[in-house]
Amino acid sequence: MFRISRVPGPSSALARRLRLLAALLAFALVAAACGGDDSSDGGGDSAGGESGSVEERGGEESTGGNEAVSRDEIDAILAAQPNPAIVYLQEILDTLGYDPGPIDGQRGPKTVEAVQAFQAEQDIDASGVVDATTARAMVDQSPTALALMVGAIQLELTELGFYEGLIDSEWGPQTEEAIVRFQESAGLEPSGEMTDETWAGLQDAYVGVVAASIEASGYAADVAAADTSESNEGGDVYQRGDEGPEVQALQERLAELGYRPGATDGTYGAATASAVLAFQKAEGLQRDGQAGPAVVARLESPQAAGPESDAPGPRVEVDLDRQIAFFISQYGEVTTINISSGSGREYDKPDGGTAVAYTPTGEFAVERRVDGLREAPLGSLYYPLYFKDGWAIHGSSSVPAYPASHGCVRTANEDQDFLFAAIADGDSVEIYGTSEGAPDEGEAGF
Repeated sequence: MFRISRVPGPSSALARRLRLLAALLAFALVAAACGGDDSSDGGGDSAGGESGSVEERGGEESTGGNEAVSRDEIDAILAAQPNPAIVYLQEILDTLGYDPGPIDGQRGPKTVEAVQAFQAEQDIDASGVVDATTARAMVDQSPTALALMVGAIQLELTELGFYEGLIDSEWGPQTEEAIVRFQESAGLEPSGEMTDETWAGLQDAYVGVVAASIEASGYAADVAAADTSESNEGGDVYQRGDEGPEVQALQERLAELGYRPGATDGTYGAATASAVLAFQKAEGLQRDGQAGPAVVARLESPQAAGPESDAPGPRVEVDLDRQIAFFISQYGEVTTINISSGSGREYDKPDGGTAVAYTPTGEFAVERRVDGLREAPLGSLYYPLYFKDGWAIHGSSSVPAYPASHGCVRTANEDQDFLFAAIADGDSVEIYGTSEGAPDEGEAGF
């Protein structure tokens, strides 16, 4: 999934990257559990391209016309979302031979214990928190760790609208320039180095973007309405990193139902997690990408409605309410795909002014395509299929459970490979459901 970067030779460059790594890992073990502190302004206007702002985050104000959402509700949802920084940390620990538990992006006790075990082996205070000393020890043992952490930085900068390249886990001029742009936006010294102040501002901005998207999009209401009649108690929960015949059976059933779990090889990877998330969205279940008893039970007797239209394919339907897309082949076969659409929040445009992250609804057709990666002002579009002006269905490294885009329809890169090959120019794209935000203020974007 990642290309390994060669550790740079000059000591000053290595020191800079170690500071970056230390800051990220330290944050990774605390941010998902708290979702920001009481002093956070939710990212604020200083976050730049992607940030936007949410008035009194978690107070009585609400964006996008939704009912007020409490601070506790937002923070609880933030804590339950898989955190990419923790995924990277868990992969580092696994690479070094320390079992972090499931690679699920959650700050669980197994992950903390793995950090403590590593620290004890290295004769470091076994606090369970990845400080600079621990980070340096990790990098000393595996340059892969540095590559993984650079990937996490790139992902966050992309979501904030400062990084436009491929999330390739390789440190280069684009990554450093994106950090400089963020620093300039936040009023910090534009050094290109991940200083403590830069990292604190970056995390405030990133958490603010997630919180603003959740609040503006109405995702909190979706969480409250999720079907919990089938309990997740009293049975196994399958998640990323699991292997075995049960996982293979899960993959085979998902594929039989028209989802895309990747290879049916018995390994619960990113593709399987995305397919489970699409299934949960379709069925109105809790959205976490994990297959517990509720998912397993519903797989036996699925209840989800399929496409609204029985028109012939090839064509695509996008259901904004459930955050899924249907591909209907010329033979009537239906494939269900996980997507993330416009959040409905206001954001700052790179060239000045503001816009609203809005996904247009209606009947469209594929107008044009880019055979590869298009680097746009707000982020990279992987093999985009444009259906209206600058709005596209495109691949992305970030397709969360909630509406999070600037207005485009995001899919996982693997799913976009499938769609790009299956859909021709002129084929129908229908988008329906609730699209938060003001249409007359919406603009196309990642």
